[in-house]
Amino acid sequence: MFYFTDVIKNPTFSIVLMNVLITIPGVGESLSRKLISELGDEEEVLRIIRNKDVASLAKIDGLSTNRAIRIINEFGGNGKSIAQTTDAQKLHDRLISDIEGHVSSAPGKKRLGVLQPVGIESISEIEFRRKMVSEAMSFVAAAPSSVIEWDKGSKGIRSLKSYVGKIDRVIVVPDSASAQEIKNTEKFARVVVRGVNETWKDYQGLPRVTWIGPYPPDQLPAGWVFCKIGDDFRSMIPEISLQWIENNRSSLESLVHLSSIPLGLDPFSERIRDAIDGLDSLSWLLKTENSGADIEDLRDGLWSEIKAIEGSVNDSIVGSTSQASLSLDGSEMLAYYSDANRLQHRLRDVVSDSISESLEYGRVRLSKYLEVSDISIPMNCFESEYPCSFKKEVIEAIERDLDRMISEFEIEGAMTRANTASSIIGRAQESISRIIDIDMWIGIAKWARFRKCILPEIESDVEPSCYFSGFRNPLLGVDPIPVRYGFGTLPEPCPKGSIVLLTGANSGGKTSLIEGVSSILLLSHAGLPVPADQAVVSLADEIHLLSKVTGTQSAGALERTLIGLSKIVSSNKKKFILADELEAITEPEAASGILAGLLDAAASNSSISVVMVTHIGASICKKMTAEARIDGIEARGLDEQMELIVDRVPRIGVSARSTPELILKRLEARTSGSESELFRSIIERL
Repeated sequence: MFYFTDVIKNPTFSIVLMNVLITIPGVGESLSRKLISELGDEEEVLRIIRNKDVASLAKIDGLSTNRAIRIINEFGGNGKSIAQTTDAQKLHDRLISDIEGHVSSAPGKKRLGVLQPVGIESISEIEFRRKMVSEAMSFVAAAPSSVIEWDKGSKGIRSLKSYVGKIDRVIVVPDSASAQEIKNTEKFARVVVRGVNETWKDYQGLPRVTWIGPYPPDQLPAGWVFCKIGDDFRSMIPEISLQWIENNRSSLESLVHLSSIPLGLDPFSERIRDAIDGLDSLSWLLKTENSGADIEDLRDGLWSEIKAIEGSVNDSIVGSTSQASLSLDGSEMLAYYSDANRLQHRLRDVVSDSISESLEYGRVRLSKYLEVSDISIPMNCFESEYPCSFKKEVIEAIERDLDRMISEFEIEGAMTRANTASSIIGRAQESISRIIDIDMWIGIAKWARFRKCILPEIESDVEPSCYFSGFRNPLLGVDPIPVRYGFGTLPEPCPKGSIVLLTGANSGGKTSLIEGVSSILLLSHAGLPVPADQAVVSLADEIHLLSKVTGTQSAGALERTLIGLSKIVSSNKKKFILADELEAITEPEAASGILAGLLDAAASNSSISVVMVTHIGASICKKMTAEARIDGIEARGLDEQMELIVDRVPRIGVSARSTPELILKRLEARTSGSESELFRSIIERL
C-alpha cells in the first residue's frame, strides 16, 4: 500500500496549474499560489474572477478591494478606467459609495466597483450596463412590494466559500500514474496506490472508499463509490459537496426565499426567474434530515421496552393462572411427596399453555417494536419463563444490529444527499453569482429613484461635449440647487465652446460645478444614471480631473506638473479636462502665461474639451491666441451676515465679479468720508 503524499509538491505541476492565472495583468506567480491556496483550486479562482466576485477576492489577506477590481476588469477586457487622474478616480469612488447604501447584499455592494468609467472602444459594455439599469429601474418602479421582499431575501447572500480541508475518505488507485493524474484530490482525501496482490476486500473495513480502476466489488458497500480516473473530484469525494452546502447555507437559504417572490412579466423579472431556475432540490438539501432517525429511536428505547415487555408478560402469566386449580387424592399426594419432580411436571402441565401464550405475546410485542428494522426475534429468546427474562446476549445482538443499521443509514443518506448536492453545485454557483449581479442593478435603480436620476443620452461621434439641466449634486451633503450647464459642440440649448474658463466669487460654487460636470461624465461613461432632469454626453477616451493646488509649488514640483499637463494636452486621444485653479502652480503673472500656452495647445486639438476654474480668466485670455469662452457664477451681493447671495447657474459668456470686489462695494456703501473714498479708489484699481 503506497500513500500518495508527495506528488502535489511537484514544481512542474505548480507551473502548469498557474499558467492561466499568471496571464492576468496584476497576478504574478506568488499571488497565484496564494489565491489557489486560500480559495481551493485554480478552477475556483477563475470562476470567482469570471463571475466578478470582488468580495471573495478582496477577503484574501493583502489583496485590496481596488486591486481585486483591477484584476477582474483586466480579465474581462474592461480593465482600463478612463478616470486618468487620482482626483477623478476618487470622485468616481465617492459616487459608487453613494450608490452602495442602496444595494442589499454585501457582495453586491462590492461588485459595484467593477462599474468603472470606460471609453469609446467599450461602447458595447456601456450599452449593456444602460440596458440593465433601464430594466431594473422599470422593475423597481412597477413592483415596490417585490423589491421590499427582495431586500429581505438578498441580505443573506454571501460570497461563496469553497471547502478547504481533509475528508475522512480513502481514494484507492491501481498505480502511481493514476495517482499523479488525480493529485489535486490529495488536499481533500488520502490517495492510496493499492498493492499488486490487493483486492477490494483488503479495504472492506474502511467506511468511505473511492475505488478507481478494475475489479471493484459487485455490490458497493455503504459509503463506497466507484469512479473513473477522469471524473470530477466532487464525484470522487462526494462529502465535499455536502460541506459546500453547509459553508454556503445562508446564501442558499436566501435563494429559496427569493424564489418565492411574486414577479411580473417584465424583462427584469424574467432575468430573476432564469437566475433561480433549476434549483428545485435545494429546499430538500437544506433540511436537516436524518435518514436513520427511526432506528435511532428504537435503539435508544430498546432496554426500556425490554423491561416493559418482561413486566407485561409476568402480569399476563399471573392473570391467566389465577383461576387454575389442582385436585389430588391421597395416593397422589404420597407419590408426589416421595418424588417432587413428578409434582413439578404436574404443575407445569396445568399452567404451561398460559405461560406459553404469555411468552409468545412478549416475543410478538418485541417483534412489532422492531418492525421497521426487519430484525427477526429467535424463538428461544427468553432466559427464564417466570419471572420472565430475556436472554442478555439476544438483546445485545439486537442492539449491535441496530447500531450497524444506523451507521449504514447515515452513510447511505449522506451519499444520497451528497450526490444531489454535487448535481446542483454548478447551477447554484451560477445562480448566486447572477443574483448578486441582479441585486447590484436593483440597488442602482433604487439609488436612481432616490436621487431622481435619468439615463443620459449618449453621443459617440462628436467632439467631447456635455450638457445637463436640473443636475443635483449627490455629494454635497445638503439639499442641492438644480444646475444647468454645458460646453462642447452639441446643438442648442447646449452653449458652444470647447475651451471654457469658469469664473466667480469664492464660495460661489465653482468647485462644486466642476465636480458636478465630472460626476455627469464619470457616471455616463460607467453606463449609469445621472441625478439630473436631462443630460447629453459625448463619449471620450480619457477624463482628467485636476483638483485645486494649494500654495505655490517648488521648482521641481512645478516641472513635474508642467510635464504632466503637456502630455495631457498634446495627446490625440479624445478627452475631457476639468481643472480647478491651476494658477496656484506658480506666481500669478507667470501662471497666466503658462495656462494660456496650455489652453492654446488644447484649442488646436478638436478632440479635447477643457473647463477650468480660475480667478485670472481675463489675464489668461489676453495671452491666448485661440478663443476661450468665459462663464461666471454670479454673486449678486452679500447679505447682512456677509454671506454671498449667489445664482448657482453659471452665466454663459459673462465674467463674474470676484469676492473682494463685492466686499469692497459693501464697505464703500457702509462707510463715509475718507474711508468710503479709499474703498472707492481701490475698486477703481480692480
